[in-house]
Amino acid sequence: MATITQSKESTSLSGPRFQLNISQWLRTTVFSSLGNTIFFIVLIVLNIIVIRTGFNLDPVGLSYNLAPNGVPTGLGNFVLTITNGALLTSIILLLWIIGATLVTYGVATRRWIGPSQWLKDSLYTGPFGALTTLLISLLIVFAVRGILSWAVFGAEFRTDAESVALLRPVTPGAIWGIVGANKKLFAVGRYPFEFLWRVWLSLGIVLALGAASVFAWNFGSPLKKYRQILVWSWLASIPAILFILRGFGPETSAFGLVPTTLWGGLLLTIVISVIGIVVSFPIGVLMALGRRSTTRGVPYTWAWGAGLLLIFWGLFGFPSEPTTFNIPLIFRDPPVWTFTLSPISYAIFQIVVVVGIFWAVGHYLQGNMIKTFSIVYIEVIRGVPLITVLFMAQIMLPIFLPKEIEIDNLLRVVVGVILFSAAYLAENVRGGLQAIPKGQYEAAVAVGLNGAQTTRLIILPQALRLVIPALVGQCISLFKDTSLVAIVGLFDLLKIAQTVVAQQEWLGLQRETFAFVALVYWVFAFSMSRASQRIEKNLGVGKY
Repeated sequence: MATITQSKESTSLSGPRFQLNISQWLRTTVFSSLGNTIFFIVLIVLNIIVIRTGFNLDPVGLSYNLAPNGVPTGLGNFVLTITNGALLTSIILLLWIIGATLVTYGVATRRWIGPSQWLKDSLYTGPFGALTTLLISLLIVFAVRGILSWAVFGAEFRTDAESVALLRPVTPGAIWGIVGANKKLFAVGRYPFEFLWRVWLSLGIVLALGAASVFAWNFGSPLKKYRQILVWSWLASIPAILFILRGFGPETSAFGLVPTTLWGGLLLTIVISVIGIVVSFPIGVLMALGRRSTTRGVPYTWAWGAGLLLIFWGLFGFPSEPTTFNIPLIFRDPPVWTFTLSPISYAIFQIVVVVGIFWAVGHYLQGNMIKTFSIVYIEVIRGVPLITVLFMAQIMLPIFLPKEIEIDNLLRVVVGVILFSAAYLAENVRGGLQAIPKGQYEAAVAVGLNGAQTTRLIILPQALRLVIPALVGQCISLFKDTSLVAIVGLFDLLKIAQTVVAQQEWLGLQRETFAFVALVYWVFAFSMSRASQRIEKNLGVGKY
């Protein structure tokens, strides 16, 4: 008799196996060395201190609008709630614990939930990374809370000096009325009010060209044919805007002349920066190409020696009387050696010294006058700070010119900025030229291109593409360096800020004023940086 037995197959629903050896993990990370252990303890102590500080933070100060007579309004109570130190600290701790739990679960089960994989790779890279993440998160939140408390929640925005004077003792934050009351000075300096329409017209031209450029470069081939026209329009807009701003004719007419001494503020900063960048760029490219030149020109000894000798004689005059020299000596009593040279002897001495120096330099450079000039220009300009160049342009340039010729103060500064910026741009471009492989030159020769065509069509585009970050960095640096023109008497944005702070009704408000100026500089620098990143992305810089 056969017996049939039915075996019941048991099935169980089991989750992922949890495997995590905490002791081994600590031995390989925290306790792997004495230095790691000490650093871990320091991180724990710092986190405890910051957390305790966060729970004990005082409430943020509220302005008179949010708390009239010291009693918070409904909006004021809401601000106090969302900025409560204990609440913010608790939220950060809770989020940190949730993130740590997700990462721990993912490591133990090899199953990643939501953003846990990203958290492990970015924020919770280990015990040190987790504690550092908590510490930095708390510090960032507290810093933002403090900035908002000073700049927004406790700030006063009235521009009436009398009202601000009454509310000043009870205002815990910034007093932004100094910016609002002097907005014209910050924008255009002492530019006449009746001619401000010229500034708006100039701004309209820039916005129109900017909008046209966005359409031409972002909407593909239909507008591609207009790109070259736009490039030339941008270049032509610079002298056109300068002409509009300066004007012509009697000052009483609609297009009356506005002296550059009245220009100031952000307007002057932008004018100096734009002209300096645009004009110095081609000069810098030429200097970079000249430094790599292999063309030999006029014999270096006579050309440079005669040229500098003429300059020397033109400045100091040809000697007409005997010249006496007093040379100090150590081992002599009296310790001075005096001798006299006749005019002819002195002239021969000048020729020998000047020609000798440039013979040595020219011999080293093998008679390449273009290369010699480029190297001397770049190294001399790069060897001095910008403020020195500005002082030279302000003080020394008029000495070299006839007395009847007077150069505008702004023009002197612009020339100094151009000369300074061109030297640095030349070195940036030269770095790009050196990165071009020799095969590119050989390929250009193979297709029948001459030297100028090779440089313009093959070499220079590739070199400029490689150094876009360096070029934009130089432009940003030049924009910020324009603040130095305040030292030579021009009322740029920084100089206007210093003037505004000295006003009787706004004394003592340096923080608000210079914070605003710093924000303006940051906005322009950040915009140029983002534009650079966009250009690099479109050109594929760094991909290959």
